Amino acid sequence: MTESGVVPSSMHTYKLTGDDMKQGLIAVLIMGVGAALWTASPGVAQPLHLAAVDSPTPASATVLVDQGLQQSEQGNHRAAILSYTRALQIDSQYAPAYLKRGISYHEIGDYQQALDNFREAVRIEPGNAEAYYNLGEAYTHFNQTDQSIENFTQAIQLNPDYAEAYNSRAVVYAMKGELDQALVDLNQAISENSEYADAYYNRGKTHTELGNAEAAIEDYSAALRIDSDLASAYGNRGWLYFQTGNRTSAIMDLEKAADLFQQQGEQQSYLQTRMLIQQVQQSW
Repeated sequence: MTESGVVPSSMHTYKLTGDDMKQGLIAVLIMGVGAALWTASPGVAQPLHLAAVDSPTPASATVLVDQGLQQSEQGNHRAAILSYTRALQIDSQYAPAYLKRGISYHEIGDYQQALDNFREAVRIEPGNAEAYYNLGEAYTHFNQTDQSIENFTQAIQLNPDYAEAYNSRAVVYAMKGELDQALVDLNQAISENSEYADAYYNRGKTHTELGNAEAAIEDYSAALRIDSDLASAYGNRGWLYFQTGNRTSAIMDLEKAADLFQQQGEQQSYLQTRMLIQQVQQSW
C-alpha cells in the first residue's frame, strides 16, 4: 500500500493475455477482477478483527494505526488488521483505522471485509476522497460497475486532481464498453500526473480498441519510458508493430515481454508470448 493510504494504482491496468494481443480486445480489470464471485482467502475462517484480541494497550488510536501501517509496509497485513482493530476498540469512530484495515483486508484477498470497512470509513468521514476511492475499487471485485463509478466520481468531486480515481474510473468505463468516456478520463489522469505509467498503458489499450494503432504505440512507449518493467506494454506494442508491418521491432518487443513475464513469474503470459513470437517468425 502507499503512504497516502490507497490501494496501489499499479493494479489499475488492463490485463494482458495472449488472446488479448491476438484479437485486440480489452480484457480488464482492476486488481484482478474477473472472478464472478468472491471467495475467502485460504486459511481465513472468520474476519481477523472478530478473532480474539487482547485488551487494548494504553496507547492512542493514532499510535496503533501508525503501528499497523508499519506492519503493512513489512507485508504483515494480518498483524496490521489486529492493530487497527485495537485502535477501533479505543475509538470506534476513528475513520483512518477503518480505511487502513480495509486496505489490509484487500491485500490478503478478503474483499468483502475490505468493502465493509471502506463503507464505515465513508460513513464516518464523508469528506474523505481516499475512502470513496477505495470503496470504488472494492466494488469492482463484485463487478458492481455502477457503484464503482459512483464512488470514483465522488472521490473526484472531493479531489478534482485525483489522477488515480480518473484512471480507475476509466478502466470501469472500458469494462462497460464506454471507450470514449474512458479516453476522456485517461487524458485527465495524464494531465494530472504526466509520469503516470498505468494511465499511459491504459490509454494505449483504449486506443488499440478504438483502432488507433499509432496513438497506442506512442502511449505504450510513454509508459515504458516511465516503467521499463511493464511486460504487457512491450507485448502489446510488439503485437501492434507486427500488425503495422514492423516485424523487427515486433520481435524485439515480444522477446522483451517474454523475458519480463518469465522473470516476474507470469508463466502463462510467458508461454502465450512465446507462441506469438513463433507466429510472427513464421509469417516472414
